[in-house]
Amino acid sequence: MDSSAIPIRAARPGRFLAVACVCALVVGTAAQFGFSERNRDLLVILGMTTLVSLALFHASRRACLPDPEARGWQLISLFLVVALLLQLIRIPEHFKVGWPILYGPFPFVLSLVGSTLQAIALACWQLSPRTRFERLRYGLDGLMFAIAVFFVLWGLVLGPLFLGDRFPVAVRLVWLATFLVYDLLLGFTLYLGLSDPARFRGPLGWLAAAFLLASLLNLYILLGKLSGSTQVPDIPGGVTFLLPLAYLGAALSPHPVGSRTSQGEPPHLIHLVPYLPVLGAAILGMWQLAFGSDEGHHPVLVWLALALVLVLLVRQYLALRDYSILSQTLEVRVAERTLALEQAQALLLRTERLNSLATLGAGLAHDMNNMLSAVQSRAELVIMDLDEGRLPNRKDLVRVHEATQLAAALSSRLMALGRQDSEPPRLLDLGDELLAIQPLLQILLPRNLTLRLEGSGPMPFLGTRGMLEQILVNLVGNARDAMPSGGVITLRGRAPRPEEGPVGPLLEIEDTGTGIPEGLQAQVFQPFFTTKAPGIGTGLGLASVKSLLEKAGGSIQFITRPDRGTTFQVRLPLATGRV
Repeated sequence: MDSSAIPIRAARPGRFLAVACVCALVVGTAAQFGFSERNRDLLVILGMTTLVSLALFHASRRACLPDPEARGWQLISLFLVVALLLQLIRIPEHFKVGWPILYGPFPFVLSLVGSTLQAIALACWQLSPRTRFERLRYGLDGLMFAIAVFFVLWGLVLGPLFLGDRFPVAVRLVWLATFLVYDLLLGFTLYLGLSDPARFRGPLGWLAAAFLLASLLNLYILLGKLSGSTQVPDIPGGVTFLLPLAYLGAALSPHPVGSRTSQGEPPHLIHLVPYLPVLGAAILGMWQLAFGSDEGHHPVLVWLALALVLVLLVRQYLALRDYSILSQTLEVRVAERTLALEQAQALLLRTERLNSLATLGAGLAHDMNNMLSAVQSRAELVIMDLDEGRLPNRKDLVRVHEATQLAAALSSRLMALGRQDSEPPRLLDLGDELLAIQPLLQILLPRNLTLRLEGSGPMPFLGTRGMLEQILVNLVGNARDAMPSGGVITLRGRAPRPEEGPVGPLLEIEDTGTGIPEGLQAQVFQPFFTTKAPGIGTGLGLASVKSLLEKAGGSIQFITRPDRGTTFQVRLPLATGRV
């Protein structure tokens, strides 16, 4: 199939409906202003008959399609047959043909049959909400809408009509039943559409408009009768044709009745529609209390108001229960997300610690090889002395001992860095810890880089050696990578100044590299951000340092100068007391 033909076919029903609307407007305007009263009535009857016939034709076409919705369209087609009969029997009435069957209860019975067919058609489409809770909630919304509309209708016209004696009882019952049927059809339509507002873009929306127009037309006619007119009041222009045009729009709609809203679509204002007649009912009720007389229909209004209040209370109870369930669900999800973030943070720290261990392990292997070479050379000298009958030189044995002690110290610090999970925070002095960790950091640096230590005096802080080692390994490693041609790395510690308040000591890691470009400074502490080549950096170093410090009660920031280097300032956690 040619895809270019699809939009044309989809647009044809819309063009056909637009042409029908224009023709109806022209005919209605001509009937209103260009013909006598008798000819105007005949033209309106013929126009209504034509539009109902068109709606019947297109509804019958949808009823013949192999579609699950065909059964509902068959019932709509039967209703349009009934509506067509109601228009056709007006023709002999117009020409004053005395057929008794055309008068009396026959038109009302046809109208009742037509309304029943429409209700059954709506039920056949199986548009009810899926869950029991949604059916209850939207059912209450539809019922609330119907009660509020009936409250307004009773207060305005039905009460004075039904409880008065100007019309026979049968006529009053007919009017009451007519309004009640269309009121319930409107409420039922809202019940079916509120669970998926996209349905109102298709035939369901057109049918809801038809029910509303039928109610308004009947209200207009009834107001004319209550005003004392003996004839049916004229409806201006082409407004008469809006009702069959609504059914024609439903039959021509390109959408299925059970349209489904796409995922993630925002809430619709259609959910406020059930509350609009409630507002009207409240205004009418206050008006009746303030200015109304003691008419007989007031008790009916009281009972309708009580029913409306009861429905509102149940609906608000369900809304509060919804809110409570959503709150509990949200709290559970927040707790789960917080736990997942904490686990991810712990995993990030462990990952970066393993990366630090790998970096230190590579440097340690190089230094171990140098130490083993020194031990081997001194051991060979000792063996040569023994072979020649001389006592071993004590300096050679001391060198062997020093090399083994240094190797043991470096390996033990490396293992301590991997075991820091179980190490509790304690009171430490920054100066002493920098001196102790200097040999471990020296492993990371090539020969063209110099490591300097600055600072003196007591600098107590609360933490662990493993935490400090992980921070320094990451920051010193970054400083090393920023100076591939060599330079100086300075570790500077100082106690807090009096104007800084109750804070811990400040540790500065300063390099003489190229600095951090201004466009990258905002991303420095973001996870997985790195300027290193692929496969060299993980992008977790500074993020893990920041997370580790914030968890312990410290902080980190940096100062960078183009072509003059970068200084990271680490504020260690505050500790009271003496080391």
